[in-house]
Amino acid sequence: ITCRKGDTFLLVLDFGSPQTWDASNLKMEIAPSAGESATDSFSGSTYFSVANNSDGDANAQVTITISASEMEALASGLYVYDFQSTISSVVKTHVFGTFQINEDVTTP
Repeated sequence: ITCRKGDTFLLVLDFGSPQTWDASNLKMEIAPSAGESATDSFSGSTYFSVANNSDGDANAQVTITISASEMEALASGLYVYDFQSTISSVVKTHVFGTFQINEDVTTP
């Protein structure tokens, strides 16, 4: 994932099959590198919404939104991230990878 510091972050993930989650059991964390403590953690309905996808599969589409002001507060650089669900004490990582925050030229 590559995004801009100070821009609203919006990512839509379509899992293509019905899921049992809702916004309250989803979390995304970013950290300087794997194994290090999270720099930032985003969870719940403030950051996540779930919906049926275009095929009608229940809760198969997840939208992650982080406000421009919160993105402005993050330092630019290269991080790692993961997206997890926790259902009945079972934690599952669905997506992980690098999270690059680039400086923006225009300030809001």
